[in-house]
Amino acid sequence: MTALALLCEIIALGGKVGAAPFRGGPDFATLLRHGFIREAGVIASIVCDDCDTPHAAAVDFEHGRYGYHCDSLGRVALDRIDVEAVRPDPANLVEHLFEALGCKRRKQSPIMGQTWRIGALETVAGEVMLYFHPKLQSEEDMRHLSDALSREVRARWRLIITAAGTMPLADAQTVQLDDLAEVDVRTGAFRILVEPAELLGISPKNKGGRPNRYSAILSELTAERKRSGKVLPGRNKEADALLADFKRAFPKQKPPSISTVRGHVSKSRGGQ
Repeated sequence: MTALALLCEIIALGGKVGAAPFRGGPDFATLLRHGFIREAGVIASIVCDDCDTPHAAAVDFEHGRYGYHCDSLGRVALDRIDVEAVRPDPANLVEHLFEALGCKRRKQSPIMGQTWRIGALETVAGEVMLYFHPKLQSEEDMRHLSDALSREVRARWRLIITAAGTMPLADAQTVQLDDLAEVDVRTGAFRILVEPAELLGISPKNKGGRPNRYSAILSELTAERKRSGKVLPGRNKEADALLADFKRAFPKQKPPSISTVRGHVSKSRGGQ
């Protein structure tokens, strides 16, 4: 799991979450060190799974110790580290995306609810407006996003970045954060894996150069993967598998970069 995949998982849980399940790995430390998540006191409840019937229990603080009450076990004491909480910092995330994408006209606060405007990006086909919304996994998520976007000037090109779920919108493209970018664990800076224009199907200006020399080969390999039922649902996983197929088929040829392969996968899926 990458640091941004972990961040997506935490964001998808919604609001303040317990830190204990995530604390062990280096990616958690990366997110905390660079401010993508913040310490947020202690959790309000915990799941007791030490008795015969697992149940939720309110966390309390008595006689200098955290703990909770269980009808079967009585009061169960907990160390503070067991109940410490963290909360995602969406403003920090949006700022990093703004800088990495080279946007303009960022809004410093949410448009409405949990929807943030990252900013505008110039392309050969006009401006692309980029937004962040935590989840697109349900009709309710879609309604909240639509309500927020209704407050914005309508744009021809819109890209919605989410932490979980990419339910399709009639007038926008969606992409999951960890498919779009990765984070430098040392500096906290983002590296964009695929350009928004590619995801939206906006072709770059033809400057008279040769077409991508890998395009035909990757298309043939993609078609073969579809025929054999090997296509994977995740864009990054499919790109890794497609690149591996290329290397096996053409061991003496220099392979394309992973960003090129990811761009091809996105294009072959209609930008999804």
